[in-house]
Amino acid sequence: QIRGVILHCVRPAETGGDNAFLDHEIAYIQLRDENPDFIRALMEPDAMTIPANIRNGQELRPEQTGPVFSLDRQGNLHMRYSARARNIEWKADSTTQAATKYLLGLFQQDSPYIFRHRLEAGEGVISNNALHCRTGFSHEDGSITRLLYRARYFDRVADPETGSGE
Repeated sequence: QIRGVILHCVRPAETGGDNAFLDHEIAYIQLRDENPDFIRALMEPDAMTIPANIRNGQELRPEQTGPVFSLDRQGNLHMRYSARARNIEWKADSTTQAATKYLLGLFQQDSPYIFRHRLEAGEGVISNNALHCRTGFSHEDGSITRLLYRARYFDRVADPETGSGE
């Protein structure tokens, strides 16, 4: 499971491509405060399913079903989520559906918990798998294209106080 992420911008888009980031622990608190049943639903072992990745009739990755929120061995909160409408199947119960709708709506709010920034060349973000989204982007003449690297890690970012990523 992905716990740490680095995004690095080599070349920004000509227009657009603004990012928004929300710490998954803040999202958890906002969901819990809105309705504690949202958390219970999203911690169910069958809350979401990523369908199998099949290309040319060959299964590259099997279907993966699991909770959105879970705790790792050290007690750290982990979140596995995607706002993509395709390639995610949500549990078909009213509480899970309401929770995912509320979660998606968090990015539509003007919130002090959301960091909004357009990455410029040489800039990046290091996080413990923060929720993130971006606006659409375009290139007027098509000659220069956006280039953004994303690295995903199984370990959390180390705590500077303890040196532990656990």
